[in-house]
Amino acid sequence: YIGFINSYCIGAAIGDRILGKKIGRKAAWIGAFAKTFPDFDLLYSGLNDPRKYILYHRSYTHSFFVELLTAFPMAWICYLLFKKTGSYKQWFIMWIACLWGHSLLDICTNYGTRIFLPFSRKLVSLNNIAIADLIFTLPILILVVIALCYKNESRQRITLMRSSLIYTICYLGMTFINKSIVNNHFEKSLQENHISYQNYMTNPTILNNFLWYSIVNSDSTLKIGEYSLFQHNKPIVWRSYPINQSLLENCESKDAAMLTWFSQGYCFTLKNQDTLEVFIPKFGRGDLDKTAPKETFLFYYKLYQQNGEWIMDAHQPSNEEMKFKEAFAQLVRKIRGID
Repeated sequence: YIGFINSYCIGAAIGDRILGKKIGRKAAWIGAFAKTFPDFDLLYSGLNDPRKYILYHRSYTHSFFVELLTAFPMAWICYLLFKKTGSYKQWFIMWIACLWGHSLLDICTNYGTRIFLPFSRKLVSLNNIAIADLIFTLPILILVVIALCYKNESRQRITLMRSSLIYTICYLGMTFINKSIVNNHFEKSLQENHISYQNYMTNPTILNNFLWYSIVNSDSTLKIGEYSLFQHNKPIVWRSYPINQSLLENCESKDAAMLTWFSQGYCFTLKNQDTLEVFIPKFGRGDLDKTAPKETFLFYYKLYQQNGEWIMDAHQPSNEEMKFKEAFAQLVRKIRGID
């Protein structure tokens, strides 16, 4: 929901700045709609079917090429609906700014966005901002809501809407600086601990950009550690998980290859009787005080046979397992660098 709010607000600011003088507050609502338009893929991918979600979310509706093709007719429809108020060029600029802006922001997260479809199915992720970041979203929300309380062409409204966009750009710029700083700390820790690795990734933990984690692909194991920008010289603790690559390679389910692709090279597998449990830690650890796979990675996938057919399912934590109040307190403690 935080991600949707963020899209609504940035889209509203874009719409208002481009067409607010022409159609008033309606520009903000249309901008919000246009900015969230790519996520309408959830109407057919859903949230409950793990296979559909992986295959269809952030795919064609997030492609730069498809978004370009979408912007032309959507701009024309709006141009006609509003009786040619504002030029077609302005409507097109608003739509393409919102659509491409959506995908550009999505590639900053670690989910993986297929912006080059249909030419390539490569998952693109810069891993510089969490999928949900309160420090990013709340100021933008406040600025946009207050701005809409003022009259259409008032100086206060123009200033507030412009400030929301400036804050967006500045915050994203800060995330890249933070990423560079934490990368240096993680690389230094790997060197000091004599950990050899093939590749590694870093990403901020949920709701903030100060506590980061790194996942290291080290031969037959994945190692994961966290570092806070307020941690200073406190050593990074690395936790190891056996990859068990052969379990997925020898699995006859076509979903095994899909999960390997979706993990972008960061996954490990455990076998529980006849079920393969596939953990994709690129989303970070859910419980930062635990180390056992099922206790720390609260969301994972399952592959098993039923009536001779392979089934893919996902374990999703219940509200009782999540313990939101305790989890938030834990996150704040970890950000502060306190064990």
